[in-house]
Amino acid sequence: MSAKRNERIETDRVVTFENVIADLMPFIDTPFKLEIQLGQTRMTIRDLLDLEVGSIVELKKSAGEPMDVVCKGRPLMRGEVTVLEDTLGLRIVEIVDPSRKV
Repeated sequence: MSAKRNERIETDRVVTFENVIADLMPFIDTPFKLEIQLGQTRMTIRDLLDLEVGSIVELKKSAGEPMDVVCKGRPLMRGEVTVLEDTLGLRIVEIVDPSRKV
């Protein structure tokens, strides 16, 4: 094998930003489900069955603490709750892993 052929093979393996974007373009408008997690808690089935209108469930998250944005069970971002006219929104304050957003 010649040196030029080896160089070409190595060059073909280089991943560029443009190649990655070009590969993603067919999927760019594909919708997927994001979940905003207010908080979590654990309870017994007995406690769950005892819940009724007006019951309060204590969450393991402090007031004002950022909410998690989750996709397929994996946290992507964190944000603060905000109000947009009469709907709730989320202002992103942190990208959990900036090198891998999706």
